[in-house]
Amino acid sequence: MASTRELKYFPELAEYSLPEQESRLKQAKASAFGPDTRLERWRGNLVQFFLMFAGSAAFMVLLAPALSLSQDTAAIIMLVIVLPLFFIFQQKRYLKLIRQALQEQR
Repeated sequence: MASTRELKYFPELAEYSLPEQESRLKQAKASAFGPDTRLERWRGNLVQFFLMFAGSAAFMVLLAPALSLSQDTAAIIMLVIVLPLFFIFQQKRYLKLIRQALQEQR
């Protein structure tokens, strides 16, 4: 995602000029995703992966048979609902980390 496209997610930067908005966003991204926060990000990614895996496994093992869904139907539901939800949560988490870094800059 280009910086100018990401700026729409951060209305708190609107008071600055465009070059300053981009530089502040770049600094916030460097702060949020720098090497000093690598372990925190790994931990968050692993926790989210295991939660998604556990939820998916529970759906396939418990809920799909209880609803009398075929394996194909359950897999389609996983692809159409669960996977996009995972992407949405990851995007929100990404924006939250950058927003926190922007607030620390002030």
